[in-house]
Amino acid sequence: TFIAYLSLLGFNSTFVRFLPTSKQRNDQLNTGLILALVSGLVVASGYIAIVPLIAPKLQFATVHPLYIIGFVVLSALAGVNLLTDSVFIAYRSSVYNLIVYTIQSITKLALPLLFLGLGAYGVFMASGVAAAIAFGLSLFFMMRSFEYRPALALSGAVIRSVVRFSSANYVANLLNILPTLILPLIIVERLGAEKAGYYYLAFMLANLVYTVAYSVSQSLFAEGSYGEVAFRHLLLRATGFLMAIMVPVGIGLAIAGPFAVSIFGKSYETGAAGTIVVLALAAPAVAAYVLSGVVLRIRHQIVALVSANIVYAVTICGLAWLWAGFGLTGIAAAWLVGHVLTAIIGFGMVGLKVIKDRKPNAGLPAA
Repeated sequence: TFIAYLSLLGFNSTFVRFLPTSKQRNDQLNTGLILALVSGLVVASGYIAIVPLIAPKLQFATVHPLYIIGFVVLSALAGVNLLTDSVFIAYRSSVYNLIVYTIQSITKLALPLLFLGLGAYGVFMASGVAAAIAFGLSLFFMMRSFEYRPALALSGAVIRSVVRFSSANYVANLLNILPTLILPLIIVERLGAEKAGYYYLAFMLANLVYTVAYSVSQSLFAEGSYGEVAFRHLLLRATGFLMAIMVPVGIGLAIAGPFAVSIFGKSYETGAAGTIVVLALAAPAVAAYVLSGVVLRIRHQIVALVSANIVYAVTICGLAWLWAGFGLTGIAAAWLVGHVLTAIIGFGMVGLKVIKDRKPNAGLPAA
């Protein structure tokens, strides 16, 4: 999955921002999908080359040439499958994502039976083949419903027009997922593997609430890109909707969360109760953070977007390392503070730009 995200090159944001009003949709789609596929092949090949050094226990993926080819190709297809999600969001047709992921999930559960003889590699094959099937379905829906015409052609004009936006969003998106990858490593290093298990369960439950914010922000991004309705109106409506959901649900999870984790055993109730309370109370802050990112993207404040996400990643990871001495609650507090701080900075940068743009002599040379 990490390889898939690394291969997107920022086109997941670029598609949502530019496809709604583009007159070169086919050129944009073909260029983005081809570049993401090639990037996925390169990144997956690089991983295969270094896996003996960084993760010797995962060398099962390299014991046969066909295993290597399968890993590289399926990882790359998983990346372009992720990218098609943004296409359906841009076209206001997220129902296709629901259809595709439902079929992918069913397939992923059924396929392991076919690959039992491959051992650990069979688990990967089941996931990879399911993603490849999902990508094929996505292409079918794009061709049938949106007049997409696949072609092995790169458009230099498209690349030049989106390279700055795509590059900035690529960096911002990687910074965004960095804490999710780093925090478990910090927990294992500072607190031990058992604590990492407690944190994972608490985060998984809290993430069910966060998903609402992620979904609404993607819809806001797409609708704002069409420009048919004043973005301020869309933002206010999305904010009201999210707060109406995230605040009560977050409080509810903070109250019920300790009982929910106890289902998995008494040790989880003791180890994860405080963590899930803090992560649940962070839900409104997560919503504010993702909304600030949408506003920066819509306004093309890409330097501010990258800067805010640098603060986000450094704050969460840095505070998590410093506050690990307080246990998992300290790690969760770092998550909360990072989102609050970045949301304030993000909206602050938007406000400063608005003030600057409204100055009557803005952009004029000094006397």
